[in-house]
Amino acid sequence: MRKTELICGIGAVALVVVGIVMTVRVYLGYQKGREGYDDIESAFTTSTADGELDESDRQEDDDLKSGTGSITDEFESDAEMDDLTESLPDDAPERITVDWDSLADTYEDCIAWIHIPAVEISYPVMQSEDNDYYLHRAPDNSYLYAGSIFMDYQNHADLEDYNTVIYGHNMRDGSMFAKLKKFCDSETMVLCPYIWIYTPDGDFLYHIFSVHSVDAVGDAYKISFEDYGSYAEWFDEMTGESEIDTEVTSSDIDRVVTLSTCNGNSATRLVVQGVLVWQG
Repeated sequence: MRKTELICGIGAVALVVVGIVMTVRVYLGYQKGREGYDDIESAFTTSTADGELDESDRQEDDDLKSGTGSITDEFESDAEMDDLTESLPDDAPERITVDWDSLADTYEDCIAWIHIPAVEISYPVMQSEDNDYYLHRAPDNSYLYAGSIFMDYQNHADLEDYNTVIYGHNMRDGSMFAKLKKFCDSETMVLCPYIWIYTPDGDFLYHIFSVHSVDAVGDAYKISFEDYGSYAEWFDEMTGESEIDTEVTSSDIDRVVTLSTCNGNSATRLVVQGVLVWQG
């Protein structure tokens, strides 16, 4: 009996030790991720004094391309395109400045920077030849369980697709895209309903129009559309799926960014979708 009790005791202690080791490893992994991204943010970004732009910073929307995935030819006049570019919303959040020359030299797969002030999300956006590479890799290609924020490999890095999909893990320490779930509360939308995405060629401001759970391979991830009409129908569908009132209607339709993260169910995901309201 005593021998059995001794063996059981040793086994129990071993389980406790294994549990402690695993907990420490997880904690150190989270810490490595947070510190690494904090270092990247401080090294390559700076905040601006306010969200307003000087006239010299505003540019006409010459860059929008026509053709598949482009929305240019759906506007009735050049004046409408100018309105999109020049009318930065009065409540637009403060912008940040990204040192693209240094960032591109350091992380060649970095194609954008995402900044969501309401939930304090600010990360480089990576893109590879598939959607697996950056699942558990940091921007420097080293192993990191939290991985990177990354754009779907099928998207164009210039954000000219009708729907640009960006993925990020829902980490237990609140890092990466974990805080997207705060947009399920309408109070967060009231605080600030905008998403900034910065690229080497310009800055893009999106207004959140839909927050909802979707199938892991659902319509929210659709990137290619037959024509503008099918895209408009999709936009209305996504708007109707929103679990909160965003006060965005189909009259506000333009290009969309879809942010995706896990929500604790392997079959579903949480998506936060924004419609383009300004670029410059």
